Amino acid sequence: MKQTIIRLDIDENISEPEIADRLDQELRSAADLHSKYRSVLLHVYTGFTEEHIISSVTAELKKFYADAVIAGTLSAGEIAHGSMVEKCVLISVMLFEESDIRLSRYDQVDGHETEIGAAICRMLDEITDIKAAELLLTGTEFDTRILFEEISKCRKDISIFGGYSGGHELVGGEHLVFDSEGIYRNSILVLTYAGKDLQIDIDKSVGWQQIGTPLKVTKADRNRLIEVDGKPAAEVYEKYLEISKNKNFAEETFEFPLMAKVKGEELLRHTSFVEEDGTLRLTGYVTEGMEIYLSYGDPSEIIGKVNDRLKALQEFSPQAQLLYSCCVRKIFWKEFVNIEMMPFEQYAPTAGFHTWGEIMRSPKSHDILEYNITLLSIAMREGKSAKTPPRAIVDDTLLKGQASLVKRLARLIYITTGELMKAYEDISRMNKTLRIIAEHDGLTTLYNRSMIENMIEDELDRSRASGRKTTLIMLDIDHFKNVNDTYGHGTGDKVLKKLAKLMLDISKEIPGAAAGRWGGEEFFIMLPDTDEELAYQFAEQLRGKVDHENFEEVGHVTISIGVITVSQLKDYKKVYTKVDDALYRAKETGRNRIVVAEN
Repeated sequence: MKQTIIRLDIDENISEPEIADRLDQELRSAADLHSKYRSVLLHVYTGFTEEHIISSVTAELKKFYADAVIAGTLSAGEIAHGSMVEKCVLISVMLFEESDIRLSRYDQVDGHETEIGAAICRMLDEITDIKAAELLLTGTEFDTRILFEEISKCRKDISIFGGYSGGHELVGGEHLVFDSEGIYRNSILVLTYAGKDLQIDIDKSVGWQQIGTPLKVTKADRNRLIEVDGKPAAEVYEKYLEISKNKNFAEETFEFPLMAKVKGEELLRHTSFVEEDGTLRLTGYVTEGMEIYLSYGDPSEIIGKVNDRLKALQEFSPQAQLLYSCCVRKIFWKEFVNIEMMPFEQYAPTAGFHTWGEIMRSPKSHDILEYNITLLSIAMREGKSAKTPPRAIVDDTLLKGQASLVKRLARLIYITTGELMKAYEDISRMNKTLRIIAEHDGLTTLYNRSMIENMIEDELDRSRASGRKTTLIMLDIDHFKNVNDTYGHGTGDKVLKKLAKLMLDISKEIPGAAAGRWGGEEFFIMLPDTDEELAYQFAEQLRGKVDHENFEEVGHVTISIGVITVSQLKDYKKVYTKVDDALYRAKETGRNRIVVAEN
């Protein structure tokens, strides 16, 4: 396998004949015409949106490499030999000796994500010896979450990676992909890499850290974050960073993206546009209920992650490499943008582009996930690895002045955020404990009277609105005063706790059931959505269980039960009175029995 990188430095006013002449010279000087290769793959990355430039380049490439696979994307920055270059046309020529590289294109994706995703999944599963698939797409122009859910159903041993197109204009602007046949704005290009001896190693490097406590997404639509904690999403930035809605909102928030934690993965999301109502358009989907954080870039952590990746690649010993890096990383590093990319070139030729979003299949969940602000590294080789190259490493001593200050500030934020998060977790645990204490009876751990009463009345309201039936069971321990007088209150407490456990165990069989201590030796059980027959069976099961249970020092204990099933009764007091009367009749007529109240 061999990789050659061609850089065509032009401007938007260049004519088609000039493009052909310039490119012909570059191709002839770079091409390996004396070797036979099974597959030729041409990646084209460019910041130019002018269609005559794209069409002329692809036409000339097709003439020179007649059987080549050509896949191109608009780029927010081209990467040649591990360095970002000025706006140009960048061509990565990959020559494969034994591997089979194919290109499939799927058009009109918007509105057809499910069927297209399923079609791509079937296609991948049918390819012999497939190792990986690359997706180049226009991104949030369609519902990528649904698309990726379908593609993720393919065989788990297929690696998947890719990037979103987008130009150098980081707010708005064009999004397009292209091949030798045309230019597309609602399509996805799928490159497949297959071969018995083909090895592909893919991983990501992030390094952004969360700030503060979690925020909850309360309203979202695909890549539109509408509300956070019930308020317009843009208010998050106004509250914490004093960034208000204006024409520069997206640029001002780039360095503080949102971080979501999904299936053990940290997914970053940056804003591409803010709507008038405060809705944020993100370069990646969000879902309601998702917890998100503000985040910041920590240079030390970023460099550490990249160095971890470089260490792994040393053992892999690649023959060719692609780097797909988020455009926000370019903004973050500014004049130091090459610091994290250049070391890759020490292992093998390295080409790629700055994306509007990165794609990688998670090795944990096997789901295809959308990333932002991520450096995606794709290393390839055919056959066994050559001699292990010398270790490449990012030299962060190059960071001077303002970058060095950012590094120290990031360290300060990291430490203080960790301390704040610990305090937040401690408070959350304390609040949870206090809530349990406030809602539960201290002796039996059942709900206390206030809580069970509220739950009963809420359920009765729902029953009345829906027409469903709800059952209330009120029970009392027979002759409990004798237990306390004979064996003492300590033994009486043990009887109460054991009865409570029996109630909880049996209540688990009814979805939504709740049990509470009403006072002394009286208890209530609420059974949602139950009719009279089921309610009586439940009460009899509980009565029989208690009747046959051994209560240690006391021995035999019985209970009396009143039962009422209601649906339309509006007066809570009447419900309590009726079930209390039923319990009273159970005790008056011999105890250890059940009486059903008249509805």
